[in-house]
Amino acid sequence: MANPGFCRFWGIEIMETIKSRKYHNVMEDLVSEEVRRQLVSMSPRLTQYIKRVEVETYALNRLPPLYACSREGWLHQKRRGTDDCYEQVKIAVRQALAAVQRDLLRSSTPLVRDEEEHKNATTATHPVTKGSKDPEQYQYLRKSHSYYNR
Repeated sequence: MANPGFCRFWGIEIMETIKSRKYHNVMEDLVSEEVRRQLVSMSPRLTQYIKRVEVETYALNRLPPLYACSREGWLHQKRRGTDDCYEQVKIAVRQALAAVQRDLLRSSTPLVRDEEEHKNATTATHPVTKGSKDPEQYQYLRKSHSYYNR
């Protein structure tokens, strides 16, 4: 059996590494948006028991990563994901929702505390924003504001 002290330390070390990364998996954005879209169409009585993070990680583990380390790379990977992986993302999220629903009562210990996750979610920004100096990036962002607006 693993040493609990070691696991706690290891978890903190991993979280510090994640915060200091200079790259991003664009597939996470695409999956997150698709999860949100599919959850909206479900019954609120059911969705209150679904842990969104479990759905997202289940789906992400079945999809190819699309990493970027620059705004241009982020735009390229976003286009690539939208054009090439749309159906794959949709199916992976549908399967993830089905898998998580089968085991609603299973307990798990999150890697990040809820208040820390909320803080990170509210302060996070996308690599390309309305204030971007590059008009081409902003025009693309407006056209593809949503992953599904085609």
